[in-house]
Amino acid sequence: MSPILSTKMARYATFVALVFAPLSVFADDGKQELAQIATVVHALDARFPAGGIQTNDAADVAIKESAEAQERLQNWYVVAEHHCYNTFFVNDCLKEIKVERREYLPTLQRISLEAKALQRQIKVMERDRETAQKQAK
Repeated sequence: MSPILSTKMARYATFVALVFAPLSVFADDGKQELAQIATVVHALDARFPAGGIQTNDAADVAIKESAEAQERLQNWYVVAEHHCYNTFFVNDCLKEIKVERREYLPTLQRISLEAKALQRQIKVMERDRETAQKQAK
C-alpha cells in the first residue's frame, strides 16, 4: 500500500471516529440529563401551578428553584449545541435541541414571572400601608 493511500485512510478513519464517537457518548449523557431536567420541571410545575404561589416565601423558593432549573437547562443546551457542531447534520441537530429546550423553558419562565409579580405586588402593598400610616399621623 502506498504511503499516500494509507495517510488518506488514516485521516478518513480519524474523521469517522471524531464524527460518530461523540454522537454515541452524547446520546447517553445528553438524553439522561434532559430526562432529569424534565423530571425537575414537571415537579416544579406540580409544586407551583398557575396561580398557586401565594406567599413571599413560596415566591422566593419558586424563583430560586426555577432559576436553578433554567441554568441547568441552559447548560444542557450549550453542551448539546457544541455536540451538534461535531455531527454531520448540524442544522437538524440544532433544530432538534431548540425544540427540546422550548418544551421546558415556558414552564420555568411562567413560574419565575408569577413569583416575581407576586413579590412586586407584596412590595406595593407594603409601601401603600406605610404611606397610609404616615398620613394617619
